[in-house]
Formats: sequence, C-alpha cells, structure tokens
Amino acid sequence: MSWKQPLRDRQADRLWDRARASGMSRRVFLALLASGGAAAVLAACARVVPEPSAGPAPAPAPSSRPIHKPVPENYFIPLGTNAEMRFEVMADQTYIIPNSYFFVRSHTSAPLIDAKTWRLRIEGDGVQRPLELTYDDLLKMPSRTVTRFIECAGNGRSFFATLLDRPAEGGQWKLGAYGVAGWTGVPLRELLKRAGIKQTAVDVMPTGLDSTAVERPMPVARAMEEDTIVAYMMNGEILPPDHGFPVRVIVPGWVGINSIKWVGKITVSEERIYVEKNTTNYVLIGPDYAPEGPAKGPPVTTQTVKSACALPWPAALKAGPQKITGYAWSAFGKIARVEVSIDGGGSFQDAVLVGPNVERAGSRWEFSFNAGPGPMTIIPRAIDDEGNSQYDVSAQKWNQLGYLFGATVPHPVNVSE
Repeated sequence: MSWKQPLRDRQADRLWDRARASGMSRRVFLALLASGGAAAVLAACARVVPEPSAGPAPAPAPSSRPIHKPVPENYFIPLGTNAEMRFEVMADQTYIIPNSYFFVRSHTSAPLIDAKTWRLRIEGDGVQRPLELTYDDLLKMPSRTVTRFIECAGNGRSFFATLLDRPAEGGQWKLGAYGVAGWTGVPLRELLKRAGIKQTAVDVMPTGLDSTAVERPMPVARAMEEDTIVAYMMNGEILPPDHGFPVRVIVPGWVGINSIKWVGKITVSEERIYVEKNTTNYVLIGPDYAPEGPAKGPPVTTQTVKSACALPWPAALKAGPQKITGYAWSAFGKIARVEVSIDGGGSFQDAVLVGPNVERAGSRWEFSFNAGPGPMTIIPRAIDDEGNSQYDVSAQKWNQLGYLFGATVPHPVNVSE
C-alpha cells in the first residue's frame, strides 16, 4: 500500500517535508501516518523540538509584513492588510480554494507565533475546571475534518455604491472575500466539555493573539455544533500564518469575524458578552435597523446566499459559443440550483452544478450560451435546498458598514467579434 493513500498526494508530500525538516526518519513518519494520520505526524514534529523553559509564553513576534504569503496582483486585489481573491483564478481549478489563492482578511499584520510556547486557555465563570493546552496537547486529541466556507461579513460591500448608489464604510470587496477549504482540528465542544462547561453557560468567546486581540462571542449552542472546530490544518497543510497559525476557530455559516485567528484564549460566560465586535462593529446600522441593548444595531451572524462568476472584472469574451464557470454558496445548506441571466435579468436559465455540493460550503456551476458581440452582463442567482434565494438588488437593504450584501450581481462582460 502506498504511504500516500491516507492523504492526497500533495498533502502527503508536504507533510513529509515538514517531518523530514524536524529530523524525523522516513520509517517513523510511515509508522505515525499509518497509525494516527496527519495529526500524529504533526504532534511528533512538535515533540522533537526541546520543551521550552518554565515561565509565561512570550508575546507573538511583531511582523514587518502585513501579509506573509505572496499576493501577486494577478491573483489578488490588494486592500491593505487584506487581499481579495480574483475569482477568475478558479475558472479552471477544482472545488477547494488552494491556500495560495485563499483571500486574506486581517485587522492587523499576522503575528508570528512559536508553537512550542503557544498556549490555549479555556476559562471564565461558565466552566468548572479551566484548562491550559499546548499545541502538542491539541494535536493528540480526536480530530475531524470539515469542508466549509469562510466569508467576510463585508463581502460584496462595493456593490452598495455601484449598484445602489449608496456607499458603505469599509474595504470595498467585490465577491472574492470567500473561500472553501478542508479544515482539520478538534471540535470546540470537546474542549468545552473537558473544561466542564456549565449548563448555565450563555456565551463562548475566542480571543486572538494579534496586536488588537480580536474577539467576538457566540451563543453556547453555536459553539457546541459538531462542525464548529478549533482548526490547526487547512487543506491538509499546517495552518499558514495569514490564516491563523497555530490555531483558529471555524464557525461555519457565520460571518468570518467569528472564525477568530491566532486563538490564545476562549472565555465561557454565564452572561451575555458585549465587546466592540458585536456592539459598534459587525452590527447592522441604518434606517431599517434598531439598536439592540448596548449594540448600535442587530449583530451580524449568519451569512447570505451568494453566487459569483469565475471571470475577470470586467470580463472579455469572444463572440460565439461560450462556457463559463462560477461558485454558489449558502450558510443554510446545499445549493439546489443556480440560474443565470444574460439579458439583464429579464429571464433566467438553469446552470449545471458540477463537482461536490457540500452544505455550508457551496458548489461549482457551469453555464453555456452563445455570446453576441457588444457589452452584456451575466447575472447568476443561487437557490439553496432550504428555499433561500438571492434577490434583486432593489430588495437589498442598506447598512452603514456594508454587511451581508446578498442581491444578485450583474457581472460586466464585453464580447468582441
């Protein structure tokens, strides 16, 4: 049996590169992979480095680079500490967004954290026995892999200006602040159970180790869902620094701010928790929304249904038969169908769903048509298996911070002879 069979070839190769760099022999690597999979190999990699001396963990090293991985402008649209994926890079790719193409959303530069000294604390009046875990401790625990999307709450924010003629504050994302990946880690509920979560617990709040200590609470029920995990791998690779190394929380279907990166602490409270990220930011502020308690508006939680064309913005096509691809996704379930209009929204035709169709992750789609010369728009519309659908832009409610844009988006195309 090939040693690569437990993992996809590229993932196994990179895992072996990591093990070899740590000084592990091939024989030991094969034995660990066969007995415990990737988690066992990663745990062993962590153990071959001498244990740190006793004392508090040092603060993460500051980074001089806001984004560590290459973000060339043919792959990304730069937005300061953020980088939007250009959807056209996925036109000929498979379902999963590769780590190298995955969008980056950070409130500050990604910190450089040493896994040997990193600790995860679970504390608060909502647990009976506070825990402190090392990276090695976490890797030894039962793990699971979930394929889910992460999407910034402000994905599509630029369309408040271009389609509603009413700009919203914040980074002017199109639709590339979305990515679907395979995340491997420990279910958050397993950690909460080990800490003795109380029946009276109300909120769970992860806190990041970045310079601004980004944090946002969620209800206990959401934290205990089976696909809410503390992830240490992304697409079969060790979590990259820009995406949260050593661990991040994945809260599928909820806006990306809840999937806190670089987590160092999880607070469990017997009372509702109010912080900046659910009172003045990541809330809906506008004429259609009323304040809620100490918050300026309702907090954003579940994402909307969306779809996107895997084409440049604007796109250029040749006249004649064309086949385009795209993505559709929903926080509520699987995608039931995608419809496409090429006549400005006057009529819609069914696209074909291709490849995997995973709940809280989405599906790829293909659409064939005959393109006539001149300017046109391509408007995809996604509907999920719960009956949730994208709506016309006239039904989109405006909010000051530009969250949850869920209307259909006309993708501009120029067709040449």
